[in-house]
Amino acid sequence: MNNLLILLSILASFSVIIFLVSKRKNFAISVLAGIIILSIFDYKNLPENLYKTATDWTVIALIIIIFLINLLSTILQEGGAMGELVKFLSQKLSYRGLVIAIPSLLGMLPVPGGALMSAPLINKGGGQKNELTFVNLWYRHIWFIILPIATPLVLISDLSEVSIYKLILMQFPIFLLSFFIAIPVVKKFSGKRENEVGGNYFALIPIAVTVSTAIILSFFISTYLSFLIALPIGVILATIISKKREISFLRKGTPVSLLIAIFEIMLLKNIIFSMNAPEIIYSYLSNFNPIAMIAIISFSVGAITANNLAAIAILYPLLSPFIFTSKLVSLLYISSFIGYLVSPVHPCLVLTYEYFKPKLTDLYKLLLPPSILLIIVSAIIYSL
Repeated sequence: MNNLLILLSILASFSVIIFLVSKRKNFAISVLAGIIILSIFDYKNLPENLYKTATDWTVIALIIIIFLINLLSTILQEGGAMGELVKFLSQKLSYRGLVIAIPSLLGMLPVPGGALMSAPLINKGGGQKNELTFVNLWYRHIWFIILPIATPLVLISDLSEVSIYKLILMQFPIFLLSFFIAIPVVKKFSGKRENEVGGNYFALIPIAVTVSTAIILSFFISTYLSFLIALPIGVILATIISKKREISFLRKGTPVSLLIAIFEIMLLKNIIFSMNAPEIIYSYLSNFNPIAMIAIISFSVGAITANNLAAIAILYPLLSPFIFTSKLVSLLYISSFIGYLVSPVHPCLVLTYEYFKPKLTDLYKLLLPPSILLIIVSAIIYSL
């Protein structure tokens, strides 16, 4: 197959994936459509790529890890532990503290459109609608920059073969900047404390134990194994502290479509690499500045798809020839994340917007400047 045909097949495949995802079609079906298009041009290698993907223990481990992360989140939310934590914090924190803490804590639950869960909880102390929308959206999502159980971060760590803890360490300064950059907006809110009763902090225990256990174990065994050991412990602890224990939690916490999509993403990567597509793309684009190209393309794909997982699945195989250091993996991740965060079709943005109903231009006046600043600072830091 000549190089031009390979490029056209890649362009067609990813255009279809981006189009379907942007139209909110099922993620697994969207990726499958892209795989089918590529397989038409590379059908001879499909059986080998299927076998390679299905027998790769890291792929199997990744699927299990993502299943356990979703199960842990479901138990904490559906079992009532997270609600009790919100009540507890309402007694301890001022309203300013709550508008940061509640979206942040619920942001640890990888639920699509989950910002809608925190919106009613922070809509208590006044404040402009555009400011409430911004704060709710911002603090729900910035933790994905450093949260070890964030699915997109787990995925890019796997694709790039860079330790998730190394990525977190490199991205921590960007997280700190993102955290404090929104504080001036938070200071506009009331400093009063809510008169809640009851509640407890038990929901923090499974998350803290899971993350700390995984970090400690990773010094002695692989990151995958450390999470495969730590996450079941977290699930058990979450079940113990839950007010409700129902078998339906297992069904709700098993995102079959997402797990299938993870397998498809890894298959797609293997197909792309078997076609030598990254090397061909590099030969055409090698004269471009890699920092600018990674930042701009990653932001654009993140914004178009409004799905960080899909964006990373698309971006890394294509941009891998330009990623010479682990710093550029972080640049890809941050830029894609920011694009996803500000996308007008991002479910959390849409749902929060529908709840508070601010003026859209006023919202983007708050949202775009810090977002652009984060990408610029990331590009500078990761180019050093």
